[in-house]
Amino acid sequence: MLKYDIILDICNTHSLSATAEKYSYSQPAVSQIVKNFEKELGMQLFTRTKGGMQLLPGTEGIISSLRKICYEEDNIKLIASRLTSLENGHIRIGTLQSISYHWLPDILQEFSEEYPNITFEITVGGSKKIQDKLQQNKLDIIFSSDYKLASNVSFYPLGSDELMVLTSRTHPLSEHLSVSIQDIANEEYISDVDKLDFEAGEILDKYGIQPQIRFYMNDDFAVQKMVEAGFGISILPQLLLYHTPFDICVRPFTEHFKRTLGVAFRNDTDISPAVQKLLEYVRNWEEIAVT
Repeated sequence: MLKYDIILDICNTHSLSATAEKYSYSQPAVSQIVKNFEKELGMQLFTRTKGGMQLLPGTEGIISSLRKICYEEDNIKLIASRLTSLENGHIRIGTLQSISYHWLPDILQEFSEEYPNITFEITVGGSKKIQDKLQQNKLDIIFSSDYKLASNVSFYPLGSDELMVLTSRTHPLSEHLSVSIQDIANEEYISDVDKLDFEAGEILDKYGIQPQIRFYMNDDFAVQKMVEAGFGISILPQLLLYHTPFDICVRPFTEHFKRTLGVAFRNDTDISPAVQKLLEYVRNWEEIAVT
């Protein structure tokens, strides 16, 4: 692409010698580049005048296309640099809602202080959504539980998270210090974004409980609001419920059901230096686990 840069520079300087000096070429060498390019085109591009090298009428479209080619070449180099450099890296992260609120901001704040030019694209969603996007190479890493991860995914644990029962303040179960799984057998249930495809569903299935699901919500805050309004009970992770703004009752199960949270990435694809550095940082990140 250097010859295109030289042609464009001649358009600006109108001088073979000035362009030759800029690119550390001899003037005959630059003149030969112009002749060879004109030969490729099958037409003359420049004419010599007293004012220097001038474009022939009607050739402006060719120069415009050359500028676009050079721009896109620079853009390709920039994108490659962002993917391979710690100076301009770009990381696509998927995360559960609970982790996006309570862990990820601290992680990225400290990491960004050391690598301020790395940019992030963050997708917040349920377990299935972010696991699917990881498999589709639409995400580089995900912060999730280790439940149902594919065999081509590596997982590094960061902490544990207990599943809790949510009720309204006026619900009879709110009077209990803890709730047995059998206590919710006949309760109306509000399902979160993962429905019953992940940990909560496995627990209910294990104990033979078929919940009476009235509502399927695609937002965990909406689940809490519906519980607050008395539409039913639900099961959500404790990490999500820290500092909840809703007037609800949160109780542990007598059986104490926990899940492991951490960072996951595909082990069958290349990892960019920026992603690798973030993984190293996360592995050294100290977080008090939810117990």
